[in-house]
Amino acid sequence: MEFQDALKKRCSCRSFTNERVSDEDVKKIIAAAQNAPLALGDNQTSHLTVVRDPEIMEAIRAACMLKRKDGTLIDPLFGATTMIFFSATDISDDHIEYCNAGCVIENMCMAAADLGLGSCYIWGCLKKLRKNEEALALLKLPEGYEVLSAFVCGYPTEPIEDRVDRDNIAMDIL
Repeated sequence: MEFQDALKKRCSCRSFTNERVSDEDVKKIIAAAQNAPLALGDNQTSHLTVVRDPEIMEAIRAACMLKRKDGTLIDPLFGATTMIFFSATDISDDHIEYCNAGCVIENMCMAAADLGLGSCYIWGCLKKLRKNEEALALLKLPEGYEVLSAFVCGYPTEPIEDRVDRDNIAMDIL
């Protein structure tokens, strides 16, 4: 797929089938993550955790479950069967590690789009995961590392339509 085509397919998918992503596609997504730019090339404080085990996925899902105001529950992983966490240690005063996480996650999202997969950047529900020691332990993070962001991917329940070109972010050209 051409880059501009992948950009048009890149969206936040919030409904996945239960079909497992192939090992080959997961390797391609991880390769995209490994090629993301990091501040000053700092790969010594970054870590990826790939979760494909259904039992661990369910434990994470349960730990992060969201509830709407009307009481209905929201699956924070949207039914995805693959999740990749970005963790870091020695968080700097300027928190540049969150920018690193953004670069890594977006590379994975673009790779997923290129492969015809749906993906979603996961962040908001991770606060609940960080507070759940039992579920967090399942990730087997290296000592001193903390989860900053995550990514889910899978086969979308509905075909992903091309995005229409937009001009919706305020801008000044100086």
